[in-house]
Amino acid sequence: MNFISELKRRNVFRVGIAYAVVAWLVMQFADVVLNNIAAPDWVFKAIMLLLAIGFLFALLMAWAFEMTPEGIKREKDVDRTQSIAPQTGKKLDRVIIAGLALVILGMAIERFWFAGQDEAADGADGSGSISAEAQEPGDAISAGKLNLTPADATAGKDADDRQSVAVLPFTAMSSGEDDSYFADGLTEEILNSLARLPELLVTARTSSFHFKGKNIPVPEIAATLGVAHVVEGSVRRSGERVRITAQLIRAEDGFHLWSQTYDRMLEDVFAVQEDIADNIAETLDVVLNEDKRQKMHSSGIKDVEAFIAYQKGMEAYDRAHDTGNPVDLLPEANRWFDQVLAISPNISTVHYLRTDLYVHIIGNHTSNFHPASQAELEQAYKEMQTGLTRAMQTADSDAERAILDASRIIYSNDWTGLAARLDQAFVPGDCTAVNWIGGEVAVFGWAKPLVDKLRDQLRCDPLSFTPAAQLPRFEVISGNPQAGVEAAEHYLQIQGFRPWVDDGRFIALLATGQYHDDPHMADDNPEGSSYWFPRKILMYAMDNEISMAQQVLDDWLANGTVDDDSLLRIHAPMGNRDEANKVANRIDARFGGHNALLFAVNYCMCGAPFDLEATPNFKKRIEEAGFTWPPVSPLKYPAKDW
Repeated sequence: MNFISELKRRNVFRVGIAYAVVAWLVMQFADVVLNNIAAPDWVFKAIMLLLAIGFLFALLMAWAFEMTPEGIKREKDVDRTQSIAPQTGKKLDRVIIAGLALVILGMAIERFWFAGQDEAADGADGSGSISAEAQEPGDAISAGKLNLTPADATAGKDADDRQSVAVLPFTAMSSGEDDSYFADGLTEEILNSLARLPELLVTARTSSFHFKGKNIPVPEIAATLGVAHVVEGSVRRSGERVRITAQLIRAEDGFHLWSQTYDRMLEDVFAVQEDIADNIAETLDVVLNEDKRQKMHSSGIKDVEAFIAYQKGMEAYDRAHDTGNPVDLLPEANRWFDQVLAISPNISTVHYLRTDLYVHIIGNHTSNFHPASQAELEQAYKEMQTGLTRAMQTADSDAERAILDASRIIYSNDWTGLAARLDQAFVPGDCTAVNWIGGEVAVFGWAKPLVDKLRDQLRCDPLSFTPAAQLPRFEVISGNPQAGVEAAEHYLQIQGFRPWVDDGRFIALLATGQYHDDPHMADDNPEGSSYWFPRKILMYAMDNEISMAQQVLDDWLANGTVDDDSLLRIHAPMGNRDEANKVANRIDARFGGHNALLFAVNYCMCGAPFDLEATPNFKKRIEEAGFTWPPVSPLKYPAKDW
């Protein structure tokens, strides 16, 4: 007891408490500064070690020395009747109180500012805005699901009793070379986990990542995506240490239903991701049993290096589809995807995305756009078939497996069983992406199921433009061209101009007969159009103004790069049956030509663009599949009399 009393008299306890409070403040300040200057992890560890050593030194100093009016003296040399230890103790009390106040203030800032706001967004106003960088795949193959206009997304949500949530891209708070990719990867891992729960309607990657780099209030984001809740957060890395903040926000009033800050080592990041997903699901009243947890936790890539490589691959993939010929840049995307598969070989999406390069190589050859050697074609075919097979084997759902298997069959030399797989592929009820395959078979009887399937998918990804371009075409083929016009115009009004969507609107206007009401129908193709040839040729053909169509065609032939796919889709509407048969025969004789012919038939939407007898290889595929010939003809061109 005398020893304890002496410790109190000498203010050892007060010194220890004051030191601990000040040390905590120093560590928090150092953490912020070191993270923002990307200092090595050992610097912070060194500061912690010095503070720990200093704590012991401070206690020893408090025991052995005392502050006096004459300065610091050894305690044994101080006359206790003249000691000012009580006054020193009171000063230390004030230091402790002030320090604790700063601690509380720091924790409040951490809770209500760093965890609730987007620190990295310029001009953040505390209204719940998020920073994100727009990313949109530019091809019919994409990592995201298919989309719908915001109005349709909202309508779908009202008709769906599932809880709805969008996971917005987490903000990278540190400036390391890969920190932004790391934050995006963590975001996608959380998104994928939540998407495994049927009780939740989770906005797909394409639409969620649309808001990266944009300062938009949470309620506006939620209204655009048609969701009731939004998840946002931030990530700060320093060497092997990571701080992750996440919060679930109710969109209608901005109320934070749940939030948490995690300070972990990098090796623990996936446990954090799982905990975030679990807490969000439970907060949204999803009852999680062991099977559901296992399903959530088994999703995603589960490797930091791999999901950083995946984000880099997606960046290269999107950039490739912003060019005229994706083949030039897709090899870069595949190099990143190969790194992912070397670490995590069972990621179906990555296997599938890799095949896009080989689809383009074969497609460019069959249309005579960029001919390839026989060896290049055989290698592309082998890579594509292997990729589709592996994607199918690792797919998450029966519908996804059916879509991938149908894609594999279409690119094979035997279409037996294709119709049955298409029936399985286009069953509505989930968010599985249809991608390019729908555009190849719609006119053979699957237009209506495809429309229904798209409308299911679009609730999950309301901002992806590829399905917004497909939907008008499928509506035309299913006999509802006015619905196609309205879908395209609504999307363009909400999202701004998108050339592929405008192409869909163009076709829908041709089908409704309203094309004369649009003064821009005879304009040159918009930049980025999916048509290689001047699409106004089709308008002149619809008016039976063949001489005008021929003049535009002659100008194009004289000045542009001519491909056989375009020629086929021009000659049939203009009534040039013999020319159409010649072009179709050339395509049919090429490696993979039956795929290009299937594409032309569906995109012409004019029944039989050529005589089946002119294409013996394609005829055999049609018979194997059991498809009806001629297919439906939603566009009636007067000069086409067969």
